[in-house]
Amino acid sequence: MPSLETLLKQREGSKNQVYLDSRRKPTVGIGHLVIPADKLKVGDKITDARISDLFRKDSAKALSAAKLQANKAGIKDLNFIVYLASVNFQLGANWVQTFRKTWDLIMKGHYKDAALEAQKSTWYSQTPIRVRDFQKALRALPEKPSVKGPK
Repeated sequence: MPSLETLLKQREGSKNQVYLDSRRKPTVGIGHLVIPADKLKVGDKITDARISDLFRKDSAKALSAAKLQANKAGIKDLNFIVYLASVNFQLGANWVQTFRKTWDLIMKGHYKDAALEAQKSTWYSQTPIRVRDFQKALRALPEKPSVKGPK
């Protein structure tokens, strides 16, 4: 199981200079979306220590959201929580509202179906490797038995 930092460095990279990401948003460090409070603009450089500080704050939010989501879904698998935190890091904690079908399938314990649903998303067309990471983590979870209604 990779640590969240290892996984995100692998997927986000680490850059000391502010650049525009694929959505043309100023970004720096390990995928940190620059906000006004950062007082940074494209081309500015930051230290490794500041990268670590930004990452610590960003990843703490993502991990906290992942733990809450996993708890709500009844999932205790730590490996999955790391990948769920990666989703929250990339998409924000409100991803469950944007990708409702995927989240609904996770809540029902239909993890293989949730993995298939994630592949139908715009998220997949933008960052397929990140979605495949999440799909692999979903497929590793044991499916919950289907509850059938009365005949």
